[in-house]
Amino acid sequence: LDPVKTYGWTTEDNKPVSNATSNCVAAVFEINGSKKPNKQNEDVALFNANGLGSSCAIELDGGKCFTAAFTPTPLTKAECEAQKSELGIKECYYDNDYLAGAVKQCGGVGNMPTMADLGKIASAIYKGNPTVGAYNDVINLTYESGTATSLGLPEPRFYLWSGEEGSKNHAYTRYFNPTTTGYSYYYGRDGSGGQAICLGD
Repeated sequence: LDPVKTYGWTTEDNKPVSNATSNCVAAVFEINGSKKPNKQNEDVALFNANGLGSSCAIELDGGKCFTAAFTPTPLTKAECEAQKSELGIKECYYDNDYLAGAVKQCGGVGNMPTMADLGKIASAIYKGNPTVGAYNDVINLTYESGTATSLGLPEPRFYLWSGEEGSKNHAYTRYFNPTTTGYSYYYGRDGSGGQAICLGD
């Protein structure tokens, strides 16, 4: 049995039925109802479990790692305004702020990737590991199918949010296409197509 997966139980699947007990059961309980990332003792509680394991899907040089990509749940302007100082957000968008939602789900701007981090991730997913700087566009790249998904990312074409705000309307992102990657400082914070990653442990 894989300890990370959830297994159902019925008397049909698990014969013979017994009322014997054992202390070998381990469980992870959701305690606050929030979405990703799940941090021990903040989002989940453990019962007879050793921990959550590594949340590192993408590991960069120097040991910095990030979770798998997810689609953030947007915040309203009121939700963003109420939490912006706690999360490190400078300005809030009118409504449907996906950047603010990503920041909240990551636990603050400091847990979001920088543009330099996103450049290093771009370098990792294209053939030959080309040098991709924080604010560079690179063309004529070769992408081999499955490379991004092996790192917990979607297959290109996708955008990743950085923790860097351009304005209350825009944020810095990096796009990943099959033959090009580039940065954008004018990606709308109401853009539902952006994915997010958070610093892991």
